[in-house]
Amino acid sequence: KRGIRVELLETKSAMDGTVVELLNGIEVIRISDSIDLESDRFSQKSEFLRNKEMTHHKQMAKYDALKFINEAVFTVLMIGISTYLATQNIITVGSVLTAYLCFSQLIKPLEELHRILDELSECMVLAEDFFRMTELPSDFSYTPVTESTDIAPVSKEMIDLTDVTFCYKDGEPVLNHLNLKVKEGMFLGIAGPSGCGKSSLIKAICKLEKCSGDILVDGKKIDSLSRKEIADLIALVPQTPFVIAGTIYENICYGLKREVPLQEVESAAKKAFLYDYIDSLPEKFYTRISEGGNNLSGGQRQRLAIARIFLRQPRILILDEATSALDNTSEKYIQTEIEKLKERNHMTIISIAHRLTTLKNCDEIIVLNKGIIEQTGKYKDLINQSGLFQDMYLGKKQG
Repeated sequence: KRGIRVELLETKSAMDGTVVELLNGIEVIRISDSIDLESDRFSQKSEFLRNKEMTHHKQMAKYDALKFINEAVFTVLMIGISTYLATQNIITVGSVLTAYLCFSQLIKPLEELHRILDELSECMVLAEDFFRMTELPSDFSYTPVTESTDIAPVSKEMIDLTDVTFCYKDGEPVLNHLNLKVKEGMFLGIAGPSGCGKSSLIKAICKLEKCSGDILVDGKKIDSLSRKEIADLIALVPQTPFVIAGTIYENICYGLKREVPLQEVESAAKKAFLYDYIDSLPEKFYTRISEGGNNLSGGQRQRLAIARIFLRQPRILILDEATSALDNTSEKYIQTEIEKLKERNHMTIISIAHRLTTLKNCDEIIVLNKGIIEQTGKYKDLINQSGLFQDMYLGKKQG
């Protein structure tokens, strides 16, 4: 019975996940005309759950039937034997009534016993899941940072990585003894094939993954920086932006601890090439965005996330394919505005891009391959130099 209950809970959870998945992908389902396929897939899961539920309920029905038969048989036996004993003057008539009342009072808690045991079984399964969750390791980046009396390491670079190694699996390094120095105000580009370690490098710099080696940000060891201090220093714009179910104003101001005047938000939206679209909406900046930003295009979501940069004005900006969904005109306009912000605030920028032309204006480009820096140079030099970057450039042109 316990096995069936666990399977039922897991199947119901899977069904919930399938519904969310179908809702998120409804446009793809409609375009690809895969309604019948998804209906069959959902029907199969529903039928599996129905069969398990029926098996469970049949077993419970058998138990209930035996319980009531047992109760009826013993009730008849108790009354019959008591009555017989009373007719033989072995016990009094009052004893018969007493015995029946005692038996009835005993039966009531027994009737509840099955319900209690059933609920206990379900609670035990859920409790196991809960305690398994509590055993998950805490996010190391939120560990309270204690001030050290030692002299803090000093680096003239804004970002300084020395012998940094990171593995998801033992013996398979994603970053392999990597060394990198990024000066303040530098525009660094990162290129490389999928799985070369670009995103892992960004996670290491943002203290999202624990690595061996030394990582210094703004002259301080990253282990000595709290999550709040890192948030004040670094802004990350991922390829798939995080959009909340709220107004456009709330989304652009997301993460800021201060009240932002509407004029500032409008200015940020103009620099992100998003103002004209917002201004065309009936409620403008107070238009509500659905969960996940489903009522926005991919490019609009990216521009929304980029608009946040112009409000935060971080010292380090990391763009992880942040303009991949934009057309060339929008991308060039936004790049120009970001470069103006860089020059004005002496901001350090790290940009990851599969579209290599995005890296044209970088002060330096590093080419990662299998967790190591394979090439370094400027865009024009790298496209004319034999190596991985040139191969990627030619492959893109041919494609």
